[in-house]
Amino acid sequence: MTTLPSTARGALSDDALRSSLLAPWPRLSVRAFFVVLGVVLIYWWSLSGTNMSPAELVRGIPNIFGLLSRMVPPQFAMDTSTIAVPFGLSLPYFGQSIAITVPEVIPSIIQTVQMAIVGTTLGILISLPFGLLAARNTSPHPWVYQGTRIFLNSARAIPGLVVALIFVASVGLGPFAGVLAIAIGEIGVLGKLFGEAIEAIDPQQVEAVRATGARRLQVFVYGVLPQALPVATSYSLLVFEGNVRSATILGIVGAGGVGFILSKYMALFQYQLLTGALILILVTVTIIDRFSDYIRRRLI
Repeated sequence: MTTLPSTARGALSDDALRSSLLAPWPRLSVRAFFVVLGVVLIYWWSLSGTNMSPAELVRGIPNIFGLLSRMVPPQFAMDTSTIAVPFGLSLPYFGQSIAITVPEVIPSIIQTVQMAIVGTTLGILISLPFGLLAARNTSPHPWVYQGTRIFLNSARAIPGLVVALIFVASVGLGPFAGVLAIAIGEIGVLGKLFGEAIEAIDPQQVEAVRATGARRLQVFVYGVLPQALPVATSYSLLVFEGNVRSATILGIVGAGGVGFILSKYMALFQYQLLTGALILILVTVTIIDRFSDYIRRRLI
């Protein structure tokens, strides 16, 4: 075997590099050309419809800094709130309530988290049957599959605030309307996610369970559910995090939560109090995000 001198190898490397740089661009097929053209037209159409103007943004930067200057330093409006002691937390106070002085936004943040917990749980229970019908491998008929997919797409098209307004008109103002809005509003999202998680399972494990003579329900419990449960749980936690964020604005339409206080601060131009409330919301969302991330890492 003959070994080339280092100078010869360097010359070959330079020649190879030069030839690669001078090589023509890959030929663009007609189909790829029309795809690129279509993408360019879509972005041009979108930009023209949104009236994007960098010059307007530059002229508005002083207004942004002016608003930010009015939002600092953050302030917290303190209030004496009555908080019910949870079951078993402290026996001397069992069944009672204690009065403590906290920022007035804290009880509303707690209510927002409670709404997200109950609403997400109800949404999971309601969406699970739709997830089974929206998966090709568990749907009883193609028409049922297509119909369920269309229903879930229609449910996702309805904004959450519209759903909240419907339930406010139905059950009145308060957090109960927000819980129902979260539960019903997430059917489209959770049903689709559950369907995709079920479609991603290994069919051989399902066939193995079915080969033992198991019934349809047993096949689902022992063949489908153990495979789809970790991914479905991860999806549910992600949706719960989103519901905590979305529940903060439901109070704007009277559906409970911290949204009412945020809208009050903005309407009264109390921007420093608004900043304080946003800081507390940020801390709450961060804690929930870290907790749910820990659970997801344990499951997957």
